[in-house]
Amino acid sequence: MKISLTINGEKTIIDAAPDEKLLDILRERGLISVKKGCEKGKCGSCTVLLGGDPIPSCLVPIGTVRENSIITLEQFLKTKAGADIAKGFAQAGINLCGYCNSARFFMTYSLLERSYRPTQEELNELANAINCTCTDSRTFINGVLYATAIRHQSEARKDV
Repeated sequence: MKISLTINGEKTIIDAAPDEKLLDILRERGLISVKKGCEKGKCGSCTVLLGGDPIPSCLVPIGTVRENSIITLEQFLKTKAGADIAKGFAQAGINLCGYCNSARFFMTYSLLERSYRPTQEELNELANAINCTCTDSRTFINGVLYATAIRHQSEARKDV
């Protein structure tokens, strides 16, 4: 089956069985930020943005993403939003393991898109949603707060 979609800004046609997992298709294309972890949608290592929302690609049959846009971490880190989050994480001293990077970046992005000033409850939920111990919750939350401040500073400069 031929499936038309956009991956990292590039329109493409994938020839695959409709039940093949998006995770496997992306890995076959050399997109190594999409990790193969639990394959149950819980670990977050295979997270991508589908139409702007973070989703576990291990649960998504390729046939369901026809005419959609997929962004992987490789592309996201080249964006202003990705750079702001990376700066915030660096400011907090976060050293990610490589396994949870996609989940941390995309879930942070999603939170910042929904909430101008995330509440402590939202921050705690975010930290608890990612099951990786490379970064403790407090440090991760600080990184999100730094990313929020960087984003706000950037937006304020645009208004001037």
